[in-house]
Amino acid sequence: MPARTILSLGRAKAALVVSDAASVFFSGLFTKILYLDLIAATGQPIVPYLLVSLMLTGLLLLFFEQMGLYSDDTIASRLVGFGPVWGGLALSFLITLGLLYTFKLAEDFSRAWVFLWFACAAFALAYTRSRFHAWVRRNVKSGRFRRRVALVGTADFVQDMAGHLATSSPLSEVRGTYLVEPSEGAGVFDGRVADLQRELTKGRFDQVIVCIPTSERDSLITTTQQLGFYSGELLLCTDMSAYPVTTSGVRSVGDIRMDVVNLVPPSERSQFVKLLLDCTLAAIGIVLLTPLFALVALAIKLDSPGPVLFVQRRYGRNNSIFGIFKFRTMHVQEDGAEVRQAQRDDVRVTQVGRILRRTSIDELPQLFNVLLGHMSIVGPRPHAIAHDDAFEKELDLFARRKRVRPGITGWAQIHGYRGETPSTDLVRARMEHDLFYIENWSIWLDLEVIARTIFVVGRGAY
Repeated sequence: MPARTILSLGRAKAALVVSDAASVFFSGLFTKILYLDLIAATGQPIVPYLLVSLMLTGLLLLFFEQMGLYSDDTIASRLVGFGPVWGGLALSFLITLGLLYTFKLAEDFSRAWVFLWFACAAFALAYTRSRFHAWVRRNVKSGRFRRRVALVGTADFVQDMAGHLATSSPLSEVRGTYLVEPSEGAGVFDGRVADLQRELTKGRFDQVIVCIPTSERDSLITTTQQLGFYSGELLLCTDMSAYPVTTSGVRSVGDIRMDVVNLVPPSERSQFVKLLLDCTLAAIGIVLLTPLFALVALAIKLDSPGPVLFVQRRYGRNNSIFGIFKFRTMHVQEDGAEVRQAQRDDVRVTQVGRILRRTSIDELPQLFNVLLGHMSIVGPRPHAIAHDDAFEKELDLFARRKRVRPGITGWAQIHGYRGETPSTDLVRARMEHDLFYIENWSIWLDLEVIARTIFVVGRGAY
């Protein structure tokens, strides 16, 4: 008998986003063909209707995201929530019509088509979401939906927790067990904390539970610090006794109380929507900036010997390492254990490089990093690996910036924290702005950062 396939809740959320988008977009296309082409025979071109359908679909996804319609609780709920769904749809239609009226384009579209589109989209959303929720409930009941859990701690606590989850938490599946100390029964465990870190970098777990008694204080501190900068949820269990209620700052899994060390960052809970925005903007940017890229590449080759692009290793999401792309602005290409930050009037900077760095044009190739999934348009700016390692030794919370994808621009950059960081105070200020962004992320915050970046882009690096 073949093994049962375990379904990911994250993939279910992505499927719901695609389903909502398809319901609205194809409702617009369907009503256009049915009414305007087959019934009214107006002969109007389809392209304007496709563009308006795309615009409304994008607005709908943004509103649904902000209304919490893609949260884990909503997806697993027994209620479909027709009210919020139809309310978000109505708001999207109103804004779309308002934009068309503002730009004097409303008269180009049939009012009958708009009303038919709204009715068809409302029905399609209600139907597809009701079927989706029924499908989720069936799979939760059958045990196919699972939260991938890793247990790390002392041998006795890990074994007790594994048994507890197996009997009282149907959504949790223990995929790995890791020890923080040697044990005679180590053969039944999957490894140690270092092995778990490698698995987290690969995105193998949704949740990590640290199972260490309070008497092991040093192990508690060391283990939570080692695991604190990954984007998955990190829970701490120091007592295996039952705890019947959940209070602020703790979580109950079954009847066991756990302290919440990390919540999944908001951008990670909505990573499909953020990724959609990132890839759309990056693709548009690359197409529009291709002539500029060609001119810059020519200027760099004429100015000094060496490659057009400078590739340097940086830390990405979940401590992974990627190569960041930049237009070369220096005579040297440092990427080792020691990387000297650029300073004012730095002799290593080329003549063309000074212009590129002053205007931030040297950062534009990172649009390709966005398409490759290494970076986001907005996020904490990545540093050279040597600098990151040094900053983490100075500031305990600095590594938490790596819980999300790094960005081309960020909340810290629009507040003036960019370029050289010669003091710990400047590094701390940048870190605090980055952590604020991670904890308060929304699509609207991303759009605000992008808009404000335009006004500070002239304040480039040295």
